[in-house]
Amino acid sequence: MRTTRSFVSHAAFGAAMVVGLVAVTAATKGATNHTAMFGGPWISIETPVNPYMASATGAVFLVHTFVHQNPIDLPVEGRAEGLVDGKRRSVTFTLNKSAQAGTYAVRREWGDRGIWTLLVTAMPQAKNGSIQAVVNLGADGEIERVSVPRSGMSTRLLTDAEIERGLRDRARGTVAVSGR
Repeated sequence: MRTTRSFVSHAAFGAAMVVGLVAVTAATKGATNHTAMFGGPWISIETPVNPYMASATGAVFLVHTFVHQNPIDLPVEGRAEGLVDGKRRSVTFTLNKSAQAGTYAVRREWGDRGIWTLLVTAMPQAKNGSIQAVVNLGADGEIERVSVPRSGMSTRLLTDAEIERGLRDRARGTVAVSGR
């Protein structure tokens, strides 16, 4: 009797493991290399760009996407929000895939003048899985600051109002500093 019960519970445990593995495989089917996406994606910005990386020639910065510590190709999109001569501009820019997994080169497509906030979003179609890097460029075109917006322990996306306020505040700061 014990042997039968033990055999039945081992069979049930094995069946539960198979069902669990099938569920995990189905949930991660869209991810490159079938990497499990537990914990969500991560994004980072690299500057200065390695001058010996041919696929990054002319890039302002590189974007790296990860799931945990593993570099992985994720869907990404870029948008530049700026103030040029006091007028708001919005420009979508291309992230060029490099030969390295999870690495994209960003070249200047938004012009040479103005103050810009560049938004790089990984997994933009995912409702709760998107992550965004915010790259602030000064009037000189140089990177002033890079951040990943957070709300407590979670990442979040900037709102249009936050982008607008940030651009206006930075523009006022540039005028105040240059007026000394």
